[in-house]
Amino acid sequence: MKYNWSIIGHEKQLGALEHDLATGGLAHAYLLAGPNSVGKMTVAKKLAGILQCENDFCHDCAACRQVQVGSHADTVEMLDDGESIKIAEVRGLIERANMTGRSRYKVFLIQSVERMTPEAANSFLKVLEEPPERTIFVLTTNDIKSLLPTVVSRVRVVKFHPFCVDFLKKKLHELHPDVADETLEKVSLLAMGKSGKALSLIERPEVLAEYMELYHAVQNFLNTGSIYDRFAFVEDVLAGEHRLSWFLEIMTNVVRTKMLEAEGGRESEKYVQLLGKIDDSARQLKRNVNSRLALENLMLNLCGPIS
Repeated sequence: MKYNWSIIGHEKQLGALEHDLATGGLAHAYLLAGPNSVGKMTVAKKLAGILQCENDFCHDCAACRQVQVGSHADTVEMLDDGESIKIAEVRGLIERANMTGRSRYKVFLIQSVERMTPEAANSFLKVLEEPPERTIFVLTTNDIKSLLPTVVSRVRVVKFHPFCVDFLKKKLHELHPDVADETLEKVSLLAMGKSGKALSLIERPEVLAEYMELYHAVQNFLNTGSIYDRFAFVEDVLAGEHRLSWFLEIMTNVVRTKMLEAEGGRESEKYVQLLGKIDDSARQLKRNVNSRLALENLMLNLCGPIS
């Protein structure tokens, strides 16, 4: 790689981006698609820095520093704040895209573009069809299937995938050779192939400890058929803002592991159905459904212990 993208793996995807940069074959819009915590937004920010720097991404000039902290005049970020992106925001974005810029490009970074309402997505489609000159949109999504096919057809899709446990463990060992092999193994399993998640856990021991605590709590909670205990667990999950996303991640991890250990038949089908219910809850939360309502609905859909 010519540039330091600050992520683990994805050499093929990064190589394709570097080829576009080197040959002048840049698309007017890129969609970085894949699960959360695999480096999509990191790559989006790096790409913006490369585009705006006149010194080959030197990291020292004003443009590089401004892009890094999100204050560059011609680099607009719409970060995922948990809220939907409404048509008024997209109209404001289009207005800015049509203004005269002072930099090499006007770059728009939109995180979790699936948050756009149908009206906003249709409005955004218009600027994708006729983008202003020297304007580049870099979008990310965790759920490409939820996007309008017409939007997807007008962007260059770069797909990011989770890694296998062995690959992730090897890369973590290269970055953190002093960390115990047992910890590397544990983190690689917990991260479910997500390199960003793995780095977050291994570089912050206090986060790993809390994550492991919740992991064991989820295992115990799934072994009980008591609806009272499950509703009480909802209260514990909602006690911390970050615990909700952790809970769905961990629950998916535990259920997927049980599914792989099952020997097919009705047992495996039970786990497949449960994974579908977890995914449904995650989608509801993406649509800003009340968190307590979404989790309690999931609890009601669980039929007895799953072990």
